[in-house]
Amino acid sequence: MAKKKRGRRPAKPRSEVRPAAAGEAPVADRAEGPATRQRGRRPRVLAAALLLAAVAAAAFLLLRNGGHPVVRDEGMNVLLITLDTTRADRLGCYGYADGRTPHLDELARSGVLFADAYCQVPMTLPSHASLFTGLYPFNHGVHNNGTYVLGPEPLTLAEALRRRGYATAAFTASFSVDSRFGLDRGFDVYDDTFQEDSPFKALNSERRAERVSTAFASWLESRGGERFFAWVHFFDPHLPYDPPPAFRREFSSRPYDGEIAYMDHHVGEVLGLLKDKGLLDRTLVVAAGDHGEALGEKGESGHGVFVYESTVRVPLIFWAGDRLPAGTVVPSRARLIDVMPTVLDLVEAPAATGIDGTSLVPRIRRPSMAPLDAYIESFYPRENHGWSELTGLLSGRWKYIQAPRPELYDLRADPGETADLAASEPRRAADMKGRLEAVLRSAGGQAPGGRSMTSEDQERLRSLGYIQFGGDKGPGADYPDPKDKVGELRLFQQAQHHEFEGDFAGAERVYGELLELYPGVAASYVNLALAQARRKKFDAAIETLKQGADAVPDSDVILSRLGHTYLVTGRPGEALEAMRLVLATNPVHFDALTVCAVILESAGRDAEARAYMERALEVEPENKFLRVSLARSLATGGRVAESIELFRGLVRDYPSEAGLAQNLGIALGMTGDFAGAIENLDRALALEPTPAALFNVAVAYRETGRPEEAIGALERFLAFPGNDDEAGKRGARAEIERLKARLR
Repeated sequence: MAKKKRGRRPAKPRSEVRPAAAGEAPVADRAEGPATRQRGRRPRVLAAALLLAAVAAAAFLLLRNGGHPVVRDEGMNVLLITLDTTRADRLGCYGYADGRTPHLDELARSGVLFADAYCQVPMTLPSHASLFTGLYPFNHGVHNNGTYVLGPEPLTLAEALRRRGYATAAFTASFSVDSRFGLDRGFDVYDDTFQEDSPFKALNSERRAERVSTAFASWLESRGGERFFAWVHFFDPHLPYDPPPAFRREFSSRPYDGEIAYMDHHVGEVLGLLKDKGLLDRTLVVAAGDHGEALGEKGESGHGVFVYESTVRVPLIFWAGDRLPAGTVVPSRARLIDVMPTVLDLVEAPAATGIDGTSLVPRIRRPSMAPLDAYIESFYPRENHGWSELTGLLSGRWKYIQAPRPELYDLRADPGETADLAASEPRRAADMKGRLEAVLRSAGGQAPGGRSMTSEDQERLRSLGYIQFGGDKGPGADYPDPKDKVGELRLFQQAQHHEFEGDFAGAERVYGELLELYPGVAASYVNLALAQARRKKFDAAIETLKQGADAVPDSDVILSRLGHTYLVTGRPGEALEAMRLVLATNPVHFDALTVCAVILESAGRDAEARAYMERALEVEPENKFLRVSLARSLATGGRVAESIELFRGLVRDYPSEAGLAQNLGIALGMTGDFAGAIENLDRALALEPTPAALFNVAVAYRETGRPEEAIGALERFLAFPGNDDEAGKRGARAEIERLKARLR
């Protein structure tokens, strides 16, 4: 069930293959819209009279000027589909003969395909932050998953469209883009439900495409007639590759392709829903990969460490029916930061100011335009492994990667990045380095200009953790080059494989080796402790985390994991102490707030517990466990009216849950609203009868002068299987006698 989310609090960021040539992409006459579900597709027919009326009503702006026609239309809905962990070269429309992606392929055939699109970071959260804000990471401040929050300053695409009167809704599939990380700004509905009845979300929480598309369908069914912006996020191609059974059988030797095929099926489901409701032809559809996936290239399996083509090159497709030229392939480079300004341009919304991206509409009209330069980075190797961060720039045919040992590639001649030309092309490398420095000088709004970088510029960039200039010692200069750590990377990937297979002994052994190699990295301790805990070796896990807290004393990740481990091993006092240490440096740490609330409530310190619950709900206001806990605590603490408001919201969001309707009914009865009590208790009884609901509805019937119904409810209470409430039974029998006597 989708939830409404309140505005985000300000939060300080915390840091702890190319396809076939562009001309080979299939182009077909467009007789119908993008592929939908497997049932038959109806041809799209647009009468001339209707078109003229729509043009007049929406004040279309038709751009021809010698290029491909593009129609801007402020009346369009916007559907953004992000394809997590999806390589461009694994889609049929990008030249992959073995793929099965008919819906994305049809979207490309009848729309616009950008043949050379790049993400800015090969990680989910920062990549989406760039997509939604049009900003490079050094300007929006999000560099990694899990330890950063998008602050309140950058305007997001959702905010810009909501200002234009759009209803906005998001349906996400991974904890990486949970609302607590700030991407929910501007969304009326942000559905990031993974484990509804648990107070916590595991870092690897995700849900399959089926659940995401179902959530979208439910929202679409209930929405009004206003324009909408919907974001649908699919996460399935992420490790471990485990497609549903039908796709697993078909792609037994290629499970990654199976995950993509399964995801594509649900892309078709989403598009089919819009078509069935007559909305598709009034919708701008954008399909974009957030980053790619290495499948063993250069020693990496997965993504995050390197910024090679396999992980930064992504699919990007725009479709808007007759408003965009069918079958257009744009060969020149585009970036995810260009998505926001392009969408705003196509729906005639005011352009965002002060952003790094640019509208791609001119390139749709004239695909031969020069390619855009693209900045790329990854801080994951530094923050998760203790290796150097990587930054880079693509300009023209060249790709430069700044590292302790810089790299230079000619992508036109060497798309597989097999020949590093940094040493043999020193002038070209120096020129690309200078271009990269110019991009970085724009951090914080500073115009690149043509001037030399001052010592102040260099120091500011070093303090941000960026590149080393001119051989000077910067932060990254003291960290190993990730290229030299492929052996250790393979160890880490081996440990992950053990975890995926449920071999936690093997994972513990390998993570122990990695800890010996990198004792100054927080992730080393947390990974080992998690493997130990999964083997029920909780004392060993605690010792590992305590060593980590000594070695990396400012790590919230270590301390919060220590607090969790204390909690599950029955040491609440130590858990509370650990979590309060976390909150001393990060007052909005959700898990720490929730653990403190649980411990204090168990100790009978209800007022203190409620204060922590309220703080945690400011971070994650849709959390069901906390909402229920707070509502119950308020009721028992005498704040029944506040409890009722919380229970009303819960019943609205979870109408099929009997316990919530029962609690609301009981709370209403406490205030004397017996009619409301009966309504909700009857609903609960229809869903799942319980002795408590029967007893309380009997009281409400009695108080509203309905003795026969009260007697019937009490008799059901007495006959309820397994009801061992002897005191309640004695009271029920006595009450039945009183009521019968009154009736006589």
